Amino acid sequence: MTTEIVFPGIEEYMAPYYGYFHRSESRELAECYLAGLLMDGERKSVEPMSEKVNASERSMQRLLSTAKWDDQLVAEQFRRSMLDVTSDPQGILVLDDTGFPKKGYDSVCVARQYCGASGKTDNCQIGVSMTYVGRDVAWPYAMELFVPESWDQQNDDCTAKRKKAHMPESVHHKSKWRMALDFVDLARKDNVPHRAVLADSWYGNIPEFRKELESRSENYILGAYSNTPVFLEEPVFEIAPVKEHKRGRPRTRPKVVSTNPEPVKLSVLGESIADDAWQRLELRLNSKDKPLVAEAVSMRVWPAHGWRQGNHHEQVWLLIERRPLNLGGYELRYFFSNMPQHLATIDLARLYHERYWIEHGYQQLKEELGLDHHEGRSWSGWHRHVLLTSLAYGYLTLLRLQQKKQKSATARSNWIQKKSTLANDALF
Repeated sequence: MTTEIVFPGIEEYMAPYYGYFHRSESRELAECYLAGLLMDGERKSVEPMSEKVNASERSMQRLLSTAKWDDQLVAEQFRRSMLDVTSDPQGILVLDDTGFPKKGYDSVCVARQYCGASGKTDNCQIGVSMTYVGRDVAWPYAMELFVPESWDQQNDDCTAKRKKAHMPESVHHKSKWRMALDFVDLARKDNVPHRAVLADSWYGNIPEFRKELESRSENYILGAYSNTPVFLEEPVFEIAPVKEHKRGRPRTRPKVVSTNPEPVKLSVLGESIADDAWQRLELRLNSKDKPLVAEAVSMRVWPAHGWRQGNHHEQVWLLIERRPLNLGGYELRYFFSNMPQHLATIDLARLYHERYWIEHGYQQLKEELGLDHHEGRSWSGWHRHVLLTSLAYGYLTLLRLQQKKQKSATARSNWIQKKSTLANDALF
């Protein structure tokens, strides 16, 4: 059970985790699994990996399913190890979810649902995740499998497929935004330094999600859909008088007949902004080391979700960003934020674009390390594969940091030597 290719420092990297594996065979298999993920290859499922690392396919399958090792403690150690080198008071928590397309219906928690990987409703699994960004380094802090409602029903068919997938009885359906909040709470419990929480429009358009972050004193920048209504001034609601109903249930919510001012959709507001009001911003360097340029404006608004039922929401920043399209015209994007009122527009825009790291991270996790190549069908198999993939990502991240540090030290040493040579030449 030895690999033909040796990865520098892999044993040292894995050493803090060895104590969580109950047998030496499991430790060796975990190291082989990481090596298989790190090797070149189109597929990173168990069968092709086991051939490359000279390990038994059945043993590799057992590592993901029945082998005894404390995967929760391994995950905790991974977070501690990565925070040791990336902990940053200016850190960011990035929440998102990603799809794992599937052809069959036997894989755990597979269902017809929106899949970001294919851009449509598809047969897939959904992983809800949180990425930590600190010191210009991003890594997967946590990921859990979303349980669709169809996998949490009181009937024989659901019970049978849960049993077949070895799902724990304690696992039930939970909204993705509540799963995301659990990750924020985990980071708070771990005392992870950060200055803001970022998420896309799916999360940003849920008022309860924003309120929960606010109640935790968390700063956020969240995407918003273009059809979201907002008030440009604090609204005053005119409530319809209560009528006596002789029949039927009494009204439980007030009926709003009008507001002052009227709400406006974000799309209408964005189109109404004058050309000279946009600020031109250079946000960051793109993959070609060229500045990413956008135009943006910011203003204070009141989100108007459920305003007809008399719902009143907090005042927030509205950030609107526009970019030119290749065929002409502009694309507009919208964001809500509760960051301090003195924050400049460019700071809001730059902060949200830290989400770039999660897109880059998903790409590497899937294309290079086989995050979505797992072909097993069990609950523990999915989570253990995701965890081992995260460990492989952490290894590559720390290796790059070490190489960057060595390169910087070498450059500094060469600079000092050159200065010393020039100084000596000047004496003679």
